[in-house]
Amino acid sequence: MSIPEPSPFGAPVLVTGATGFIGRHLALRLLRQGRAVRLLVRDPARLDPELAAGAQVLRGDLLEPASLVPAVRGCGAVFHCAGNVATWDHEQAYRAVNVDGVAHLLRALGDAGGTLPARLVHLSTVDVYGYPAQPADESARCDGGAFGYGRSKAQGEALLREQATRMGLSWCVLRPTNVMGPHSPFIERIGAELHGGLMLLVDGGRADCGFLYVDNLVDCMLWAESAPQAHHGVFNVRDPVGVSWQRFVHDLRRGIGGRGVVLRLPYAVAEAGAQLLQAGHRALRLSGEPLLHPLLVRMFGRSCAHDTGRLQAAGAPLGRVGYEQAMQQGVAWFLQRQAQQRAGA
Repeated sequence: MSIPEPSPFGAPVLVTGATGFIGRHLALRLLRQGRAVRLLVRDPARLDPELAAGAQVLRGDLLEPASLVPAVRGCGAVFHCAGNVATWDHEQAYRAVNVDGVAHLLRALGDAGGTLPARLVHLSTVDVYGYPAQPADESARCDGGAFGYGRSKAQGEALLREQATRMGLSWCVLRPTNVMGPHSPFIERIGAELHGGLMLLVDGGRADCGFLYVDNLVDCMLWAESAPQAHHGVFNVRDPVGVSWQRFVHDLRRGIGGRGVVLRLPYAVAEAGAQLLQAGHRALRLSGEPLLHPLLVRMFGRSCAHDTGRLQAAGAPLGRVGYEQAMQQGVAWFLQRQAQQRAGA
């Protein structure tokens, strides 16, 4: 099969998930590059004002197949960033967006008529490996393990790779580690606990957090749009620097002037406590997310330093923004957000 040419610079580029963290950063970069940006969103009111003013905004939902056809028609490339990334949700909720939503998007591409996009860049996650005891490369088992989010992303990946290949659509799958930066859920949630709550470090925080600055991920996504090496490629993505959770928490706490308590628990103790809290939460049918559950223990207790040798060999840009600068940006955003919240109180 021949590799399609990169999308014409003037052709609209579709981004799904632009009201979310990564999709927002990607769409803003594309817009500032002078690209014609088209956004598929459920709620346009949640868009960044710059995107709302400068991009073509179409209301649609991955769960409503008919709404996707106008969004994909005539696109030069598609960046699929939308997904259910909650750390606590039902299996069917994950599957609806992360598997069925992928199927609906591909079906819309087939139904739209005309020329297929030059490339579909699909944002997945290293959670497809299921938090193994040792870091993984792309040849490792990819079934999501014990958690619904990882399982749904693994199934969505498999569906995309099979169906897109059958359609003759060039695709690239990126599996980022833990993405940090302004608007990051990690900065928001951990920062809030460090500011005045309780933050857990498993085994003293010695596990590698798999630090990946959002602008560095966007660099790789833009590379994946047109690089011949990205055609039908699957790549882990993280910054080329080792950062433990202990270092990340220490640096974030110091940067924001946090006064929260940092609780250190051995892995076995944290896992046992998480299992008990999860079981009690489900037995009582409580709403919301438990204070601690097994996914969080694995996230903070297992290394996320997954291998990026394949991405490096392919020539992708890695780590343009260093860790210290990335942390400064995350801290500045958190402090600004706090100030805005106080002003609005």
